Amino acid sequence: MSQPPALPSPADLHEDQIVALLRSGAHAALLSAYFGELEYRELAQLAKIAATRSNARGEVVFILPGIMGSRLGSLRRRMATLLWLHPVAIAQGGLSQLALPAGKSLRALGVMLPGYLKLRLSLEIAGFVPVFHPFDWRADLETLARALTRAIEKSGARKVHIVAHSMGGLVARIALANDRDRRIDRLIQLGAPNQGSFAPVQALRAVYPTVRKIAALDHSSTAEQLARTVFLTLPGLYQMLPSTLAPDEPNLFDPSQWPQDDLVPDATMLNRANKVRSRMPPPDRRCAVIVGTNQETVTSLRLRDGGFEYSVRRDGDGTVPLARALWDGADTWFVQESHGALTNNNEVLAAVTNILKEGTTARLSTARPAPVGEVVRTVTDAELRAAATQKVHWDRLTLDSRRRILDPIITPEFSSADPVVPRTA
Repeated sequence: MSQPPALPSPADLHEDQIVALLRSGAHAALLSAYFGELEYRELAQLAKIAATRSNARGEVVFILPGIMGSRLGSLRRRMATLLWLHPVAIAQGGLSQLALPAGKSLRALGVMLPGYLKLRLSLEIAGFVPVFHPFDWRADLETLARALTRAIEKSGARKVHIVAHSMGGLVARIALANDRDRRIDRLIQLGAPNQGSFAPVQALRAVYPTVRKIAALDHSSTAEQLARTVFLTLPGLYQMLPSTLAPDEPNLFDPSQWPQDDLVPDATMLNRANKVRSRMPPPDRRCAVIVGTNQETVTSLRLRDGGFEYSVRRDGDGTVPLARALWDGADTWFVQESHGALTNNNEVLAAVTNILKEGTTARLSTARPAPVGEVVRTVTDAELRAAATQKVHWDRLTLDSRRRILDPIITPEFSSADPVVPRTA
């Protein structure tokens, strides 16, 4: 019996190719390693059901991923070269190419399927025509919103819906202001940082767990070097910094209120970010928000000993504090779920379908949880910088750790890694 031809890494394939493989059952072992065994089985079943429910005349739904949820790379003569997230490119120091403006030629090449394919298939089964809208998450939010508006117009659909996760929710929110023809019929945000998040603060400070894990795979740069030369050049991060919600909170759009070291943000970019945030439109009847709750989340910070000290409470989705995910005036539902898992939670996906079809849902609660005052723990920049300090080879990571590379947790391979000896050709 002939064997199926060798397959490149699933991360290098187009989403339609992945769906076709899921439906056929080909390369099951490879895809099971990529998605996880249970997730692979579920996606394979959904892909087969979606093939029987496909409705070319269904309502179009644009799906926007969150920050770092779009693959970035270059496209020359129809040949794609992936940079984010490609382990070989990262190991060879390719992340330096993400810096702006030098890296402005890079483009979005697709979405991270483990986070968003289930959402797409669920919408297809429900009779919609889902369309992934990857975007360059490094860029200015207003620029990204204009690109989304052009994509909606180019689709030819008179009416479209948008389901947007995390940063994508802010891109879609700004696009509402550009929607003069009222083509957007419904916008559902999933865990969007409407009032910002402390995760971008930690990314700019080189202490966010995802940043430290990615830096551990880069054999030529430290997390601090990447923060200084790459992340501090990205408008998208600045524009998701937390707003000041209380008199005792620092104004993080003022560079003087940051630790005065070599990671002070750029004053011009902070000013621009503050203006972009001030221009975000209010919600209208089209807008809905689904908020994750009851996860340990950084909810505040203060200057201490030349760095930031972060307070963690069970008052958010693990990335976005509950109070900062709210969009006052939008219909809002709550679910006990983590930020990254909102797009894979079955109850959330069912609720999304309900809201798109009926304008409401009984699958999730509308009762806002009581504010959580108790601090679970505090942690400083210095303590966070002690994690993931040694270099790691991608091929030494467990499959689970590879799948969770963007999750804000330090897995054992990064906390107890052996020093990497660079390989020779």
